[in-house]
Amino acid sequence: MRELPPTVSLSTGENDLPVVLVSSAKGTATVHLQGANVTSWIPAGQDPVLWLSPDSAFAPGTPIRGGIPLCLPWFSKGPDGDREPMHGTARLARWELADAADDDGTVTLHLGLTQPGWEASLAVTVGEALALELTTRNTGDTDLTVEEALHTYFAVKDVTGIEIRGLEGAEYFDKVIGAPASQEGALVLTDRTDRVYDSTGPVEIVDPGFGRTIAIAKRSSANTVVWNPWDETVKGLADVPDDAWPGFVCVETANVGGNATVLAPGESHVIATEYAVTLH
Repeated sequence: MRELPPTVSLSTGENDLPVVLVSSAKGTATVHLQGANVTSWIPAGQDPVLWLSPDSAFAPGTPIRGGIPLCLPWFSKGPDGDREPMHGTARLARWELADAADDDGTVTLHLGLTQPGWEASLAVTVGEALALELTTRNTGDTDLTVEEALHTYFAVKDVTGIEIRGLEGAEYFDKVIGAPASQEGALVLTDRTDRVYDSTGPVEIVDPGFGRTIAIAKRSSANTVVWNPWDETVKGLADVPDDAWPGFVCVETANVGGNATVLAPGESHVIATEYAVTLH
């Protein structure tokens, strides 16, 4: 790796987990090398965009609760419901910082991970917007089925007061009730929500409480997942305070279930997303 630009540094975070710190005129970010998790992004002059649980364990081999966990090479328990650990191994593994560059205050990090039979790379671009590009490559000698999700926790003032726009008319599977449905109008959360939408287009989180709209663009993504545990389910999450659920919503760029990608030996697949904030 070449010398890091002045806007990028290596440090340690909670429980001495290694982190990459980005600090430029356009924004700041923290990336934990465990899971390649972007745990903080703050555009210059604005409030934090990502939510990070104060009760996250920050322990080796334990998923970080919040930020942008990477679900890879499977989502939940996999297409057949029999995979462990939950959401794959990528978010538990130690990634390596391969390179970093600063282009007039917009900083791009390149991280890599090698696992048996596959490898992944993640480009994280930090500036006035935040962009992630995740590439997975089959290094084995048989076909590899890959599910992937950028499981982003967005900070909101009050999840009951937001609207998620852009999913109107989309079909989705409601994992809470175990049935398909179709989205009518903008999505307003009123109870526990766990939905996998068939949607390739951009969405927006309109948050009057924080006076901002978070625009989510994506590429090579057939699904958008929306999740919040609400007041009862959160009690079963040891790493989330019982009163924290109104402060976040997960809106995930994903390819899961029937939209999993089958990679032949040597093939790669890229999924990408970009977040931008407009103040009201």
